[in-house]
Parts: sequence; C-alpha cells; structure tokens
Amino acid sequence: MKKYLVCFLFCCSALTAGIPISGDYLGPTFQLIEREGKERIGKKLRKNGISKELEVFFDSIGATEDWGHIGYHGANQGYRVYQDIIRFTVEEILDIPIRDDFHFFRVPGDTALNLNSVSAFVKYWGKDKVDTKSDTRAKQLLSLNFGIYSNYDEEGSCSIYLFAKDKSKHSVNYSKQLAPFFKKLGINTNALIDLFEIARTYLDKEGGILLQLSENSHLYDDNFEAYNFLDTQGYPSRKAGRRWGSLLLSNHFECLMTDYYVNSQVNIAPQFRLLMNNRYTLNPLSYLSVRRYDLYDPEIILDYEKALREYIRNINFDAEKVSRYRQELLDIWQADDQLF
Repeated sequence: MKKYLVCFLFCCSALTAGIPISGDYLGPTFQLIEREGKERIGKKLRKNGISKELEVFFDSIGATEDWGHIGYHGANQGYRVYQDIIRFTVEEILDIPIRDDFHFFRVPGDTALNLNSVSAFVKYWGKDKVDTKSDTRAKQLLSLNFGIYSNYDEEGSCSIYLFAKDKSKHSVNYSKQLAPFFKKLGINTNALIDLFEIARTYLDKEGGILLQLSENSHLYDDNFEAYNFLDTQGYPSRKAGRRWGSLLLSNHFECLMTDYYVNSQVNIAPQFRLLMNNRYTLNPLSYLSVRRYDLYDPEIILDYEKALREYIRNINFDAEKVSRYRQELLDIWQADDQLF
C-alpha cells in the first residue's frame, strides 16, 4: 500500500516548478513532529546531548517557517568567521552594502561558481556525477535539511547536532579558502591570521551557528507560486549529495504538507542540496534570505563584529584590483552601480 501511494502521489504530481499558495503553510518541522511524535524526537535529542531548553529554542525557530521556507544548515563558528570576513570585506573594501537578512556561503566572484541552475550543473558534470565527491563539486553545493529536526536520528546528517556541538561534518581550513579572495584584492593574506585570532577572543563558547534559509520568489510571481526559485537552484538528495529521484523540490514540499506524509505513507528526500553560484545564491539582490542563529549574548556578537569590521576597514589593498573586482560582481549580479 505504501509503495502504491508513493507511486500515485509522485507520478501524478505535475513536474512543474512552484506550489500555488493557498491556505496555511504547513512547515516541515512541525509536520515531522506530527509524523514522528514529540516524545520520540525528544528522547533521541536527549540521547545525543540536546537539552530540553535547547529543544524549546529549536521549536521557536521552527514556528517561523512560512511560505518560501527552504531549510537549515548547521556549522561551526569557524564558518561564521569565514562568512563575516567575506561580508565585511565586500562592505568595507568593495563598498557594496549587504542587507541584514543575507549571508555569503562562499566567496562571490569565484570562477568555479558559474553554473547557474541545477540543469546546468548536471549538464556540466554528467548525470553520474551529481554528488559532492570532488572538491569543486563540494564547493558548488550546500547541504540542507528540510526541517529543524530532519534526520534527528542520524547525528552526522542533522543540522542541529552540528550547531549544538560547534562542529561541521568535515574539517575545513577557512583561511586557506579565503586567501585567493584577499590576493585578488591585493590584500596581504597574513591579515587572515589576525582576523581569526580576533574572532577567537570573542567566540570561545561551545555551540556553532544555525542558518535558516527562505526565498520570496512567490511575491514576484504572477501566479503567486512558491519555490520557483528553489526548483532551479536545488535538488533533493541523499548522503554525499547524490540525487534522490527526479522530482523537483517543490514536489517534496508539497508532499510533506499532506496527511499521507504525516501518516508515514509517503516519504520525502532525507536532505537536499542548494547550488552555489555567483548569479543567484551568492547574490544579495536575489530572492534568497538567510537568518543566522547562535547561543551567544548579542552584545558579545556586536563587539566581535565591530572588532572584525574595524580591522578590515583599515587593511591595505590594491585600489585598481578592488575597483575591477567590484565591477565584476556588479556585472554578475546585474546590479546598477547607483543602487549602492
């Protein structure tokens, strides 16, 4: 019976982008709670070191899910510093202001990040290489969970465990990843040593960051459909970024809002991947919004950001290289210089 329902729902679903918006949004976090049971999820969380207080915090985040909700990505504080160095450099050196509800996942302008849709990614690499089994493909993809408790029974694939334990799944040398960016701007890469040292003086507690992604393409769509943006920029996946079926992500979101999903008669992909590219997902003028959560006192974060920004503001750089890089970004983002 379960197999029949899976075939019926998925084969009869229209393989077109977007979900027509009607009624209340049933988010993946609380749909999973309905499906699995709060007690069962809580028991597993406690076994993996997540306190009841932290669970309440996660519930409050899940309650914010609405039309356009995408998913969650957990990471360590090193990734936060990486993101902030990129952001503050773009703002202070390149003189491009970035809206509050946006964070860079990779360095914008990286020439390896020019595949602007999932179809372009598949065409470039081939159907058999839709995964993260190369350094370049890993850079081109970001792993995400649908809901905040997705994969709660699998520690290495659940965003909140990575967040709570201040760990990423793989060890990353963020200074090394940022070095080419600084070189392109004529900045001495030794500055990265100082910047990460500044960060360590403020970020000394256990606990990483949790990124909550959403998109608002439905606000600009004549048919008022959600997830048109996500359908072109992401795909359902399993471990190592391998593709999970051929359906669009909007079909998975549509499925998880049904009673069939709540009653465990159909399944959705265990996770999904978001394509990293300069034109769309690394573009602060795009439909994408990113909210970041942590367990720090907001005053400490303000002091940390002030110190990091102040250092970057006083860095020496090559004016000609900066001007050229700035224009390259504006061209990629199709942005009018007068906007800034």
